[in-house]
Amino acid sequence: MASGFLIKDPRTRADLRLDGAAGSQERLAFLNDASTRIGSTLDLAQTCREVLDVAVPRCADTGGIMVQERLITEGEFPVRPTDGSALVRRVATAVAVDNPWDWDTAFPVDEVAVYPPFLPQGQAMATARTVLVPRLDQSVADEIAKAFGRDVIARSLAGCSFLVAPLLARGNVLGFFVLVRQPCSEPFQDGDVALVEELAARTAICIDNARLYARERRTALTLQSSLLPTGLNAPPGLEVAYRYLPAGDLTGVGGDWFDVIPLAADRTALVVGDVMGHGVRAAATMGQLRTATQTLASLDLDPAELLYRLNRVAQQLDLDQIATCAYARYDRTTGTVEIASAGHLPPMLVQPDGTADIVAVTPGPPLGVGTDTFDLATFALPPGGLLALYTDGLVEGREWNIDEGLAKLRGLLTGPPLGIDRICDMIVRAQRPSTDRDDIALLLAKAR
Repeated sequence: MASGFLIKDPRTRADLRLDGAAGSQERLAFLNDASTRIGSTLDLAQTCREVLDVAVPRCADTGGIMVQERLITEGEFPVRPTDGSALVRRVATAVAVDNPWDWDTAFPVDEVAVYPPFLPQGQAMATARTVLVPRLDQSVADEIAKAFGRDVIARSLAGCSFLVAPLLARGNVLGFFVLVRQPCSEPFQDGDVALVEELAARTAICIDNARLYARERRTALTLQSSLLPTGLNAPPGLEVAYRYLPAGDLTGVGGDWFDVIPLAADRTALVVGDVMGHGVRAAATMGQLRTATQTLASLDLDPAELLYRLNRVAQQLDLDQIATCAYARYDRTTGTVEIASAGHLPPMLVQPDGTADIVAVTPGPPLGVGTDTFDLATFALPPGGLLALYTDGLVEGREWNIDEGLAKLRGLLTGPPLGIDRICDMIVRAQRPSTDRDDIALLLAKAR
């Protein structure tokens, strides 16, 4: 069964009464039910399925929602189609008839098509007005079937009653909402138009909200990905690997970042940070802090001094978002690592024999908070040893708290030596929470 194709028992069909006091009460109850069930998420396809779940079979035998393709792919308002050139995608359908599979074949979900203005669907989009067809002539059904190259369309639509309402938001036609009653059912009447138009209006608002949400998320992800490194060169004496996963929704798209910065005298800086905010602003803040970190790293400061100066930079930027950061400096000559933390989670160190443990680092305040100095920790990274830096999205989620996540990560790092990329994949697969996750950044550095 295609996603979005809903089959309902035709025996549950109960036409709405729209005449008299009882009709007004039933119409109000129908719209109240629609208000509570439509728009439960900001997912466009789910919203369309919710609409059809309300409308079919309560006021129609079948239904479908078509949305302009540009709105789905680009998140922009499409122009009103007047020449039959607009591409629309069938986002969802619902069926409560005796032959549901014929309808599924005739009108598959996710089909992208063009409805010329001489068809009821094209008329609704071209005029931005609801089109009522009491009974669809066989000739019109044949024209639709010919346009789509499927004879089953003519068999399904001939003699049916059509009601096509445009989906209007801010004066723009987003697509259309079509309801169909079979020849054995009462045809649509003028009294049905106002009800369906009200339902279409509420649907259009929900679709527009989903569009805005999707566009903002795409913008945040684009900005975020453009500010992250696209490739890391192998520094002297180290093998590095990383994984970055954006958040599962807009509220989690934030400012996780990582970096590997070559320094003088065979030294290398390893950086992981996390802006405690979401959306475009968090991604922009991340870009500012990453640039500042790279600039300060060029001075080859010890990690504690660098974070102290980075904290002052963060305060001068007047950021309203707090960020954490762990900055480590590896010296190939001595085989040691110096590290300082601005409120960030502690790194993990894996010894050549496969034992893993948390590095004892006293975290200072997050960036942008206070003027305290930062403590410096120093430890050895022997050949074959591995250092893991990460953000909280890897060890915290709905499934477990941070302590549980840290214990799981430590267990994953413990064991026989593996390839560094394989370790990254193993950790992400095991630690990746549900789709509602926060950003995840993981940086591994192994001494050669």
